[in-house]
Amino acid sequence: VGACADSSEADTADTGSDAEVALEVDDGQDADGPDTDAVSPGCLGPQGRDDSGTATLGDPLGTASVTIDDRAACVRTYRLASTATRRDDLPASPRVVVERAEAPTLRTGHDLFDALYALALDEVRENSVAAITDGSFNQGKPLACPTGGCFETGRKWPWVWTRDTSYAVALGLADLDPIRARNSLVFKLSERRAGDDRQIVQDTGSGGSWPVSTDRVVWALGARAVVDALDGEDRLAFRDLAIEALTNTLEQDRKVIWDAASGLYFGEQSFLDWREQSYPAWTQHDVIDIATSRCLSTNVMHLRALEVTAELLSEASDARATRYTDWARDLKLAINRHLWLPDDNQYSSFLPTQLDPTPVRRFDLLGSALAILTGVADPARAAQMLASYPAYGPGVPVLWPQQQQTVIYHNRASWPFVTAFWLRAARLADLAASANDDASPPSDGVADHLVDSLVRAAALNLSNMENLEAGTGAPWLDDGTASGPVVNSQRQLWSVAGFVSMVHQSIFGLEVTAKGLVVRPWLTRHLRDSLFAATDTLVLRRFPYHGRAVTIVVHLPPVGSGGRYRVASMTIDSVSHIPAIPIRASELGADSLVEVTLVADGGAPTRPMTLITASNWRAIYSPRTPAITAIKANAGKLELTLWTNEDDRQGLSFDVYRDGVRVAANLPGTATSWTDPASDASAPTSPCYIVAATFDTGTHSQRSRATCWWGEGDAHIQIVDASQFRNVGGTGVTEYGRFHFQGWGDPGHRLDLDVTATRSGPHLFQVSYGNGAGPLNTGIACGTKRLTVTDRDSGAVVADGVLVMPQLGRWDRWALSNFVAAELVAGHRYDVAIVADATVPNMSDFAAFATYNALGASGGTAGPVNRVNISELRILAR
Repeated sequence: VGACADSSEADTADTGSDAEVALEVDDGQDADGPDTDAVSPGCLGPQGRDDSGTATLGDPLGTASVTIDDRAACVRTYRLASTATRRDDLPASPRVVVERAEAPTLRTGHDLFDALYALALDEVRENSVAAITDGSFNQGKPLACPTGGCFETGRKWPWVWTRDTSYAVALGLADLDPIRARNSLVFKLSERRAGDDRQIVQDTGSGGSWPVSTDRVVWALGARAVVDALDGEDRLAFRDLAIEALTNTLEQDRKVIWDAASGLYFGEQSFLDWREQSYPAWTQHDVIDIATSRCLSTNVMHLRALEVTAELLSEASDARATRYTDWARDLKLAINRHLWLPDDNQYSSFLPTQLDPTPVRRFDLLGSALAILTGVADPARAAQMLASYPAYGPGVPVLWPQQQQTVIYHNRASWPFVTAFWLRAARLADLAASANDDASPPSDGVADHLVDSLVRAAALNLSNMENLEAGTGAPWLDDGTASGPVVNSQRQLWSVAGFVSMVHQSIFGLEVTAKGLVVRPWLTRHLRDSLFAATDTLVLRRFPYHGRAVTIVVHLPPVGSGGRYRVASMTIDSVSHIPAIPIRASELGADSLVEVTLVADGGAPTRPMTLITASNWRAIYSPRTPAITAIKANAGKLELTLWTNEDDRQGLSFDVYRDGVRVAANLPGTATSWTDPASDASAPTSPCYIVAATFDTGTHSQRSRATCWWGEGDAHIQIVDASQFRNVGGTGVTEYGRFHFQGWGDPGHRLDLDVTATRSGPHLFQVSYGNGAGPLNTGIACGTKRLTVTDRDSGAVVADGVLVMPQLGRWDRWALSNFVAAELVAGHRYDVAIVADATVPNMSDFAAFATYNALGASGGTAGPVNRVNISELRILAR
């Protein structure tokens, strides 16, 4: 390992008042170059057999290349070029990237790889801003960040969003700039407009945001990283703030979106938040089934939020830690009980609805990665998941299978930040297999593909793009009405962080923890023999850790060494250190050198990932969603009418489920009806059916909407018109074709009614409602009210739940809410109350949205809005 020649290429560009805060770490050099008396660890270069480097990448879309003014310089200037077509013709080619003397640098003997790392850090700086803007907030005027700045989300997204920021911070931005990361996370906390009850903000979303979209708890992932990256009083202050926000948020979520029956949380998938992209097509116009789905990714994030909260409370010697530890334990069991599909070796993306408790046979890459990283999946399951999740292009699609006649965005797309999480999952699974002496590495082939994908995407696009078409890896694909990705931003924050994560967290194995800095490098044999064949060492200079600049040198096994690589030894400034023990900041000087030696252990051949290469499009796409268009009594049995708009029914089959249990399998795709032989049309029960379709290639459709038998003439349903309600608040009117109380739903308003049960057993309460407070695809004014049912004779409360009534886009439309379950006794009289109170807010109640001014949306600048029109109460006997 030798010294660089000089540092004469110092960057002098002015990037704004806050732009350089992110990566300012003293590397022991003055402005004129390295210290002449000793070689600073910050100026070490790689030791290798080939000094020419690797400077090009060829691809069907084009060629990427890099040139370097002075390859031996401590601070290089890279000129990156690409012949590929770039989105919006940006950035211009060539793109000049100049390393900075105060920032981390990478030397691997692979010039293009080193340049792309420098590009990622450059894009971190471009996203490091002093103010943020969004047309839907503050009248589009800039909003100043606190001292130290914020991270904006990307070139086309100049705001701070809870989900994007939290994932990006967890992928490594907390380490590079903990103050800016902290500021960005704190921006996503808010008290109520009346003060107090600070919670995490759920950004604008489907049906008016929370509680339809419920993944705001992803904030905990970023908060854990920031707490560990900060030091001293800053750390303690943010830790205590995080405890306050997390406990308030978790307690609120437990009251509103936790499903006691399954032990899971309701709500939309994390990140896959564009309805028909990943849910059945009818959710484009009605999102209540999204609100009542229970999905993998969001539940895993609730699990991690519970764990992080318990960890922080334990550190603060707060006895409340036990409460969240117990909840986390139970949630982990529930996820495995309800969502694991042993026949597919994957976790299901979601349970569809309250009437359809069967997991879909569809898969979500982010949720799967998080399940591995959080330990929901044990090592055996992790290995199965990594080996069997399919890919059919240069990346890995974020959902499987793809949906027909759906534009490219989440559907048919790979997203670099999800790729980075999947790479971290592959690394963790391989390390677990190694520790257990597993003879068959589960993830080497996956990791090779993922690293190639991230390198290729950044190189060809000269930026870390938001997303890419999965089959070609292009930033745009012309495909008629399905063309896309329909939105695609340069320097998307979590994509930039994903490239940083690949280098820091996956390859160099850097993890900043509460106990110290873990250094556990990880490479596959393929990466050693291809990407890093030109060197015997990898050098990451000036990694920032608690005010220190740490240079990590990884000594590699010889090219061609087989099997797994393991850490054989580690030194800190030439002093031996046990590799498994985290490095405390007190063990490091201002500029410290950590050297790690990897050796090859031999072992079994790499197990490849699943690559779909068949020309049959049915191997990639699922059948279109079928439907049950009618259910009727026929000779005492229940007969279902089956429908599909699949053009070719050959090679198509149907499965029918009753109340979550498959009761018919492999019906021919030509079938138009099916009679349930075990049914009794005159029974006092209300079975619910769904149908799912499967291609002979093994891809499965979305499941149909549940169709239930409510008896002849819907005899199992009681309906109480709103004219029979007693109201506090609102004015009784007949508009939009129905009687209701207009202007109803403000704090203190309530509706009361008396009902007499006509049947004994389980029942479901719901309302017919209207909510025109905003569009269906965004906003903050989802209707939320508490419903209670009390037995008048005994005084027992037999139901206490929250009615969720998403925005519908206009007031003249009526829809059905979610369900609140109750056990009733025939002949008993019950008092039903629907109440507007502070225990069930929506996002408009929070001060963070006081400047919200989106066109056509309520709940912002004019004040909070949680009004709904309710036209009837429906009581469904199961």
